[in-house]
Amino acid sequence: MEPTQPYAIAQFIADTRRIMRAAGDDRAAIVAQLTPLVERVVWDDGLMDPALRSEPPGDRPRYIHYQEPDGSLQIYVVEFAPGMPTPVHDHVTWGLIGVCGGAQRTTRYRRVDDGSDPERATLEVLEDTILERGAVYPLLPPDDIHRIETVGDAPSYSLHVLGTDLRRQHRHIFDVESGRITAVAGRGM
Repeated sequence: MEPTQPYAIAQFIADTRRIMRAAGDDRAAIVAQLTPLVERVVWDDGLMDPALRSEPPGDRPRYIHYQEPDGSLQIYVVEFAPGMPTPVHDHVTWGLIGVCGGAQRTTRYRRVDDGSDPERATLEVLEDTILERGAVYPLLPPDDIHRIETVGDAPSYSLHVLGTDLRRQHRHIFDVESGRITAVAGRGM
């Protein structure tokens, strides 16, 4: 549901930085406090400002709103083209994803093996839903394994608020069928 009071991305960035300073290393507290703010800011039509659009080679178009110089915070919108789903992947950091345009099928997974083999995993589906503008979900490792796919013929968009710069992050791609894990670094999804 669209909020009655406008809430712009600039105010969200300031609020996020304030919350992070106050919460310190408490990732769950950061996510809990940011969730209602992400639910509001996804209605800001300024999120897809053409002046902020970038198209990194081999990656999805995005609108970069904020990057902390030390890599501790990234806030950006990702554009997902129809027929181009992400692989099943993790972020290995806290975060929130909020749909701000179109519809996305989001499948979230939980790892059910003991994690002892770094090249293999057994995953089970936690949730498989169609999310539209206003929907928000948390990423808190180890429960940050997911896949995103646009539903329909038009692109979809989601705001990503992450506790690290993914270009510096070591993460994983999961093949659900075979159980194989591929380690990746410095790559968008």
